[in-house]
Amino acid sequence: MRHYNEMLDKVISKDDVTPANQTPAPDTPVFLVLERDPLIAEDIVGSLKDIGPCETIRVSDVGELAQRLNTDRRISAAFLEMRYAQVVESGLDRHLADHGSRIILTIGEDDQQEALARGWGMLLRPFTDQMIRDAVVGGDHG
Repeated sequence: MRHYNEMLDKVISKDDVTPANQTPAPDTPVFLVLERDPLIAEDIVGSLKDIGPCETIRVSDVGELAQRLNTDRRISAAFLEMRYAQVVESGLDRHLADHGSRIILTIGEDDQQEALARGWGMLLRPFTDQMIRDAVVGGDHG
C-alpha cells in the first residue's frame, strides 16, 4: 500500500508532474480517478505513476468531477467508481469523450458486456498493478 501525506490536496496530489494551475506538457498523460475510498484511490494513482510520468486528478464524488472537467484539460483515461447506467444517464460518457478520455469502470461486474461493447475498460476488484496498466492501454481485465 502506498502512503501519502494526509494533508495532500484531495483533488491533485503533490507528486503530480504539473501544478494544478498549469497545463501539462502535451505528451504527459492525464488520469482522472473517481473513487470514494482514499486507499483504493491512492493505489490506483500510485500504479499509474509507476507506469511513468503523468498527472493525476483525484475526486471522490461526481460533483467534484464535474468541476474538474469544466477545464480544457485532456484526460487520457478516467477510472470511475460508477455503474454503466450512471455514467450514461449523467452524460459523463459524452463529456469524457469530448476530453479524449478512455473510460474505465471500477465497479459493476454485471455491466461488463455493455461497457466493453462501447470500447470502455473494466477494472474489477481486487485489481493488480498489471491490471491497471492493461486497462490504460486497452487490455481487458474484467
